[in-house]
Amino acid sequence: MAIRWHELGIIKGDNLTDDTKLYRYISLSQFLSFVETKKITLNNINEWDDTWEAPAGKIPIQTTDGKISFPGWTIFNDMYGQCWSLEGSSDALWRIYSPHREGLLLQTSVKKFELMKNQIKFGMLSPIIYYDDLMQTFKYIKTVKFPKNFFIDAFLKRKAFEHEKEVRLITLNDERCLRKRIKECRYIEIELNPLDFIEGILIDPRASDQYVTAIKKYCERAGFTIVPEKSDLYSDVYEKTGIVIRYTPKK
Repeated sequence: MAIRWHELGIIKGDNLTDDTKLYRYISLSQFLSFVETKKITLNNINEWDDTWEAPAGKIPIQTTDGKISFPGWTIFNDMYGQCWSLEGSSDALWRIYSPHREGLLLQTSVKKFELMKNQIKFGMLSPIIYYDDLMQTFKYIKTVKFPKNFFIDAFLKRKAFEHEKEVRLITLNDERCLRKRIKECRYIEIELNPLDFIEGILIDPRASDQYVTAIKKYCERAGFTIVPEKSDLYSDVYEKTGIVIRYTPKK
């Protein structure tokens, strides 16, 4: 029987299990939008900052007569995604995604992405493939079998970004992948209840006590049963470890 790929749901990439924890560093405005609208956004991958995203779509085509030209359209024009991470405690990521010390870190599990199955009929959740040699990477991805090969080109990133330990959710703006195709959009909205999806909330470790209190009160009013906590990344050494140094007299 032929595989009906548009009914596969969100397939998991290598090394992910249902219980794998995923993290997303976001701004306060992104968090408020998620909670108030009960929607997340998937952005067009061509809009992402790194000009090397989806490199196969950035490479020109050479015809038999030797002429080189860039395609006017590639499948990546219709690919949309959202970025997560396997890293839940990173000074670098806090500084990148929370420049004003008001960011939040959402925690969830791979199994929670099943909550989107009525919205996304076919997509992929997978760790990034970090590479040094693009040609060697292209040779590797040619060995990847269906259905994972359908989205694999959107999971390539240079090793300069390896510290992010990124995991991506990718789908295609197509009626076979989404419940409804959206015309000419920079982002796609997916309905998702944050109270069901989010398993933990951490607040920027540099945030003020007043800000931490405000976030806790907001989340309580929003209906969360989980209590946000301030990240202990910069906590007091002694309070965290209990280690003491003892001096003994020289005999």
